[in-house]
Amino acid sequence: MSFPLTESASAAVCVSTLLVFLPGVTAQHQEDVRNSFEFAARAADRANGDDYTGWFKTFRSTLINIHWFNQQDGLEQEVEGLVFDSLDFSDSERELLIRALNALQQKAENEDALKLFNQSVLNEVGQDAIGRLLFIGGGSYHGKYQLAVCSERNGAVAVSTSYARFQVNGAQYRSVLYSDGKVETNTTISLHVLGLNSDLYERVRDSIKRRLVDSGISEQAPVSGL
Repeated sequence: MSFPLTESASAAVCVSTLLVFLPGVTAQHQEDVRNSFEFAARAADRANGDDYTGWFKTFRSTLINIHWFNQQDGLEQEVEGLVFDSLDFSDSERELLIRALNALQQKAENEDALKLFNQSVLNEVGQDAIGRLLFIGGGSYHGKYQLAVCSERNGAVAVSTSYARFQVNGAQYRSVLYSDGKVETNTTISLHVLGLNSDLYERVRDSIKRRLVDSGISEQAPVSGL
């Protein structure tokens, strides 16, 4: 089955993931990716709580059970400096992620998406948490998040996602972009590439959507103004 292609990039928050869809990903496949990520994240939250090492393992195994497959797993590495400098994305993909982040924080119409992301990412939510955790950290809390880019080529859907875990201890936050040496923070990040078997996923699409709807809780929100 073929679906009409989208001509522009878009973005969405899905639980603790900021997802950017490149031009060319069909609307149906965007929905499939959002629903898959929400379904897998909920399973990981139930199984692991704040064990963020085990969290991604459950997240990935749940995706595999609903007809996703591993294409690449990168080694976990410690982040020094800006998180964005450690992301293994192209310059254009990185720029789209930054634009999505800025829109998420700055545009009033994204208030619900920002609230969802905060609540899903952090053990304790601070006033300006998004800017802090994506750049250097600050405050006193721990959590996890993903920055992901979805592409589609000749009907093949792939998501490159950077999974970050962070622990910040008792520091006074002073700057978005630079550490002043007083921020005791530890962030690790690992890159994973996952592919969607669209033909097989079609068999479970309605069931997954129904289970998400029946829960009565929406954990997806579009990001406007990309």
